[in-house]
Amino acid sequence: MSCLEISDRLWERVASLLEPFKRRRPGGSKPLGFRTVMNGILYVLKTGCQWNCLPPCYGSKSAVHEHFQRWAAAGVFTEMFRWSAADYEELEGFELAWQSMDGSLVQAPVRQAHCRKDEGLGRNPTDRGRSGGKIHLQVDGKGMPFAVVQAGANVHDSRLVTVTVEAAVIAAPAGTQQGPRHLCLDKGYGYERVEREVAGLGYVPHIRKIGEEKRPGSAETHPARRWVVERTFAWLKGFRAIRTRYTCRGANYLALLQFACALILERRIKANSA
Repeated sequence: MSCLEISDRLWERVASLLEPFKRRRPGGSKPLGFRTVMNGILYVLKTGCQWNCLPPCYGSKSAVHEHFQRWAAAGVFTEMFRWSAADYEELEGFELAWQSMDGSLVQAPVRQAHCRKDEGLGRNPTDRGRSGGKIHLQVDGKGMPFAVVQAGANVHDSRLVTVTVEAAVIAAPAGTQQGPRHLCLDKGYGYERVEREVAGLGYVPHIRKIGEEKRPGSAETHPARRWVVERTFAWLKGFRAIRTRYTCRGANYLALLQFACALILERRIKANSA
């Protein structure tokens, strides 16, 4: 069977991050190439398969999983996301005047004993209390992701605004008096405390109140752009390891989210340069 591979462009960036993980002592069996390991992680991310179901072309299944956990703990995938965002900013430019933020629930069919808050798991109130997680995302005006966090399914979206803004991988996503930036949020954020919180972060809040009727398009000089974040969630959930969370450890799931966001940015760079 054919094996998935990350692009040469992305690998050139990632290779330097993995330099500290190279084996320093001689002897033993020949180690797996790091690009092969990264391709194996990409295969799991894309297909959602179990680690022990990796095709033989990626080498030892346990070795790929061990490397993934080490790299996730060391922040390799955070830096991958950061570098992809920097490349996108340089080549295309984020549209930060109008930003959007939202959350999306994911199923997490793990044992209830492992349904722990500190691992970003919780009882899903919309799924009969089953174990679940939540992805909280911030995107620019075109839906390009630059901040992502994960939390338990029982954590309300309105409690994740500040932590998501602080997780941004680009500098100064908020605005100034000379150039205010707007943050579009849905009815789930319709609380006065959220408006104050968003304003305190340097944004102009645009929150549709519960029960508020939609105004005609002609009456809105700057219509809210909430739909772009929903499209980005659709892109993310095209990666099956994101759509259903099978990993118990929150750091590992966040690493997969950051890897997926980096791939989305790289895909847009490639499409625009073609």
